[in-house]
Amino acid sequence: MQARRTLPVILASLLATAPFAAGPAEAQVNDPRFRNYFLVGEFGEVCTMCEVAVLCQAGDTPPPADAVPDGGDFTLYMLQTRTFWSQVSTIWDWFISNFTSAPLVGGHERPVIEYTVEGGSWSPADTHTMRISLEPALLALGDGTEVDRVNRRWQKAGGGEPLGYCSRLPLWDTLDVIEQRAPRGDQP
Repeated sequence: MQARRTLPVILASLLATAPFAAGPAEAQVNDPRFRNYFLVGEFGEVCTMCEVAVLCQAGDTPPPADAVPDGGDFTLYMLQTRTFWSQVSTIWDWFISNFTSAPLVGGHERPVIEYTVEGGSWSPADTHTMRISLEPALLALGDGTEVDRVNRRWQKAGGGEPLGYCSRLPLWDTLDVIEQRAPRGDQP
């Protein structure tokens, strides 16, 4: 009887120390290598059901992260929750991440709504897809721009021509500003 109880404990110990079983710090997306990346939080990568407000603006430093500017020129990206099938795939990704971080590091896509503001005048909303990855450390936008997740530099895709820098804004305050300022009828 004692042997029947001991065998499962031995098997579990062997599986836990097998070469393919990486530790959580090596496999999960909260790997210390990515801790300071733009849009990586306390619990790892941007959650599947989270919306995120990102302000990008010309300049030599990231814009203030406290509120949407009252005027001037800037682009506001509203990262939407992941699509249904993209969220379903996260179940598999998180399971596999116990053994390798490759699916999480490679990233995912999600819809993003873009508002371009020039001279304080808001354009109609435009919808794109954003590829969020840890390696390469980029937020690649469907509008031909990307954000370097290490230094928050906003740049043209491919060539890296600098456009400015980006900051994360408070979500609820940003949604209130969009409701007040964005053209009606054009919001997705």
